[in-house]
Amino acid sequence: MNAMTNPRIRHQMESDLLHQADRGDVEASGKILKYLGSNSPELCRVMQETIRDAAGVEFWRKLLQCLALHRLDEQVDCEWRSDPNSSERIDQAIIELFIEDEPGEDCAAKVAALNECLVCHEARLRWSAACLFGLRGDTDMVPLLEETIELGPLDWKLQAIRALGKLSVKDSGHSLVQALAMDRGPLHHAARLALREMGQLAEPAWMEALQHPNSHIRWHAARGLGELGKVNYAHIVAEGLLDSHPAVRWATADVLARLGSPAVPATLTILSQHKLNAPIREAAFHALNAIRSRGTRKRLQPLLEAMHGPAASVETPALAQKLLLNWEPD
Repeated sequence: MNAMTNPRIRHQMESDLLHQADRGDVEASGKILKYLGSNSPELCRVMQETIRDAAGVEFWRKLLQCLALHRLDEQVDCEWRSDPNSSERIDQAIIELFIEDEPGEDCAAKVAALNECLVCHEARLRWSAACLFGLRGDTDMVPLLEETIELGPLDWKLQAIRALGKLSVKDSGHSLVQALAMDRGPLHHAARLALREMGQLAEPAWMEALQHPNSHIRWHAARGLGELGKVNYAHIVAEGLLDSHPAVRWATADVLARLGSPAVPATLTILSQHKLNAPIREAAFHALNAIRSRGTRKRLQPLLEAMHGPAASVETPALAQKLLLNWEPD
């Protein structure tokens, strides 16, 4: 693209720098990275605008290589990466260039570069292209994003999780639950946010996660379903009152209490149909006693008293069964 004939060029000096880098000028490439990694938002913005205005497919491909491999071209090994803050700013600036389109911007060159990298032999380039397409809203990337979560390095796992959350494709919740279980650090946090972003579409994934072997994932599943505020599956959620891990039992009790009177039959079913021990009764007591409705708590009062009485193991199932047979929501 010729800067002199492109009426959109906004920064002539930086555009000339870009064309020098395109011709293999290592010093010019380094200066471009200096702009993108600058702690001055204005300098970064100027270079971003220049790239949008003047970069062709080849330079967009170099940018993607810089993002995925931390190498702008074969000669420049991104010396600015020695400063972690600068390196992070470079990555963020490049991501913004690929996923955010300005009004009137000709996106053909950057999309072409993404498509080329999507089928190249270098896995990191494929994963980065898939993540950027996903962050642009392309649902066709879901299989590659799931592959990235499974096989990719940490930085691209995180971007893939972010992309799946943004795309909110129902079937992708399973992969996000898998990511949730990978660690208790950044992947865990990112997957939790992505599942929350999916909202109601995450329901099948949370339902599946209720049976996860990791108790912390079961805890998140109970919490996640509670945030959806749906009573439909209260009976399945209530099974968490029987969980061997106390955190899961109490998370379940909190969810059932927040769901209120409509969820009471689910708790009564657990109390009337399962062998109870003290920890289960304590969790179920909280599920019933923490309900906000005074009317509901009043109706449950005989049961609540029996659950802490000397004959709790005998009286609780019988009273729960009696209430269950005659229960009507407030």
